[in-house]
Amino acid sequence: GKINALVFRPLVQSGRIFKAEESVTIWITDDANKIPIKMQADLSVGSLRAELQQYQGLVTGFNKR
Repeated sequence: GKINALVFRPLVQSGRIFKAEESVTIWITDDANKIPIKMQADLSVGSLRAELQQYQGLVTGFNKR
C-alpha cells in the first residue's frame, strides 16, 4: 500500500563516494513512529537503494493507505 512520508535530501560531500551534494534521498513515515522506510543514493560507482522489509515493536500503529 501507500504510506504518507516525509522526503529528505541531505547535503553530502560529492566526489569520492557520492556523485553530487544532493545524491542521497531518505523517506521517513509522516506519523508518530518516524520510521526510515526507503533510502536511495547515487554513488560514484553506481547507485544504492534500500527499502524497509519488516518492522516490529512500534510505538503506535502503522497505517497504510
